[in-house]
Amino acid sequence: MTADDIFVPVDRRWWLTNTGGIVVTGVLAAATGRPALQRLFHAAVAIHVGEALYSYSAARRAGFTTSAPRWALQTLGVGFPSLIALRAARQAVSAG
Repeated sequence: MTADDIFVPVDRRWWLTNTGGIVVTGVLAAATGRPALQRLFHAAVAIHVGEALYSYSAARRAGFTTSAPRWALQTLGVGFPSLIALRAARQAVSAG
């Protein structure tokens, strides 16, 4: 495996809790029409999109060119656990 292929999947439970939480919040916001839930849903989506863009850029800077889209998609789905995994992968590569 070369540096451009490095990808570390996060535990599947993060997908259930983080992605599931956003989906449930979106469904509740749509079903109830409550403005606070709608704002919470929109904020969570915006944060995850921002994190995904950052992770794509960070993965490319680390030399993970082939796997950068996978890092971005994973981060879009689970958020910070993917960023933690990306940081650890970047540190492992730079340490040798």
